Amino acid sequence: FDTANFAAHITAPTMAGVGFVDTVCPPASVFSAVNQIKAPKEIIPMLDSDHNNYSPEKQGAWLQRSEEVFATLLHGGKFVPDESVAKGK
Repeated sequence: FDTANFAAHITAPTMAGVGFVDTVCPPASVFSAVNQIKAPKEIIPMLDSDHNNYSPEKQGAWLQRSEEVFATLLHGGKFVPDESVAKGK
């Protein structure tokens, strides 16, 4: 099924990792889905990464940012997405 058809129903702040050489979930389809999300969103670009189980060693950007977000949440903070990539900045 095409996740872009369901993404518009997401209301929670969202982080999405995008592997630029992912052939399972191609970047264009991930960007298309994320663009449908009306909630605040953050895209984590991973230029050299394919699908995460194929190249876990190339997931550094995702691991670093998700650890930052989880630490913030653990200490009572709020996840505030960096929307600069989603906004094309």
